[in-house]
Amino acid sequence: MPFPVDKSCGTWRHGSHSDNYPQIMEKLGVPAEMVKKIQEATFPVNHSLSGDKLTIKYEFMGKLQESTLTLGVEGEEDDPSVDRKRKVTYTMEGDNLVSVYPDRDGKGTSMRVSRHFVDDDTIHVDIKIGDLEGWTTSKRC
Repeated sequence: MPFPVDKSCGTWRHGSHSDNYPQIMEKLGVPAEMVKKIQEATFPVNHSLSGDKLTIKYEFMGKLQESTLTLGVEGEEDDPSVDRKRKVTYTMEGDNLVSVYPDRDGKGTSMRVSRHFVDDDTIHVDIKIGDLEGWTTSKRC
């Protein structure tokens, strides 16, 4: 069964994470002071899927972010954590919603993010950036 996009709508908060989560955030270029804010923040999310059109809407630190992308086709989205745009391709792989960034940091480092539901109120996110792998969870508020 594909990732249930509509089920991901709601308000989410950072849950647990792998021991190397701070290193992942550092490799992503997220300043240390922003990591703590991310871990304490809540994120209102409103995703939808119509055919192969994925619309992603969420609020990050008081800013509304919105992107509409076609599954399997490279598009562009804003990265509010570092305030720049980046190329991305979203796909469904089994029950995972996967996003692949071919050049996440502007230096050719690729990143793959795979999300799946653990239960109705928990999303597990696997992150691979370059050769560094880790994970985090989001909990429904």
